[in-house]
Amino acid sequence: MEAVQPKETMTALKCQSCNAPLTVSPDDVVIVCGFCGYTSTIEGEKIENHFVLEPTIDSADVREKITEWVGRGGKARVTEAILRFVPFWVESMHAYTHYEGYKKHTETEYYTDSQGKRRSRTKIEYEPITGDFNENRSVNVLCRRGATFYSQDELDKALHVTKREIKPFDYNTITEVESKPLFLNSELTDGDAYEIAETFIEQEHRSRADAKATEIWDCHSRIEKTGSYLLHIPHWLVRYQFGTETYRVGVDGHTKKVLKGEVPVSSAFRGAMYFISILFLLIGTVGTYFIAQLLPSDMTFLSLAMVVVSLAVAVVATNQTFKISSEKGD
Repeated sequence: MEAVQPKETMTALKCQSCNAPLTVSPDDVVIVCGFCGYTSTIEGEKIENHFVLEPTIDSADVREKITEWVGRGGKARVTEAILRFVPFWVESMHAYTHYEGYKKHTETEYYTDSQGKRRSRTKIEYEPITGDFNENRSVNVLCRRGATFYSQDELDKALHVTKREIKPFDYNTITEVESKPLFLNSELTDGDAYEIAETFIEQEHRSRADAKATEIWDCHSRIEKTGSYLLHIPHWLVRYQFGTETYRVGVDGHTKKVLKGEVPVSSAFRGAMYFISILFLLIGTVGTYFIAQLLPSDMTFLSLAMVVVSLAVAVVATNQTFKISSEKGD
């Protein structure tokens, strides 16, 4: 469920650039003015290194895209489309890790004993393993602590695997696509984000070292920060109505791809699941009875196992029968 900040936790401030009212929650530490784009810390220090992935799809196009994406004869009716910009700290660093351990090799060798019989024995060898990781890295840190939004994880993953062309943050360019963009404030300082990125690299290097050895007895890292910047990424949250139900879709505002979306479950799918549930209930009852008559008494556990499996499949199918939606992406 999408988290919404309670009104009673909000605090009113004034933008230092345009004097417009700012509404922030207790967790916000970096604020973007929705009227002029001025970005600063909660203490008032301006954020200089601020970039954006510019939106490439506007409200009209995203509504048309979702209608086509849902299909169903164009019967989906988009009721809401909100463009918001999600904050990330991009932390750059030089990471060096040294590790030592050993790799266990097991080999079966054959020999002939004193009586001329062929026998086997296990030969174990321990190979010393040592190595280094030495690289420059950038880590994207989502600037949210507890508050979440629909398709948040998918947006985070898409940023990590896709090369993007970032540009200096320009409020005027953004408002050419959407006149009233919503900027999510950052709940992490630059320092908070660096600590998260540093821990991530240390754990990743340790995992890579573990994969190279049977046991690692020494693994230490030295990480130095080389830079950072604040990055806002456009994200469309779309709600549409199909029949009497409302569904959500998250769209990457830069690549135009659907990150994740809820789609109605068709009557045919429900019918198929209903048929499967009845079928396996019959298998679990009638079929088990006849098998129990044929099997010896000491193999009744097979009948019990068959009942359990059949009922499990029937429960899953029944659950699918009553679902109103499933999820998919591009």
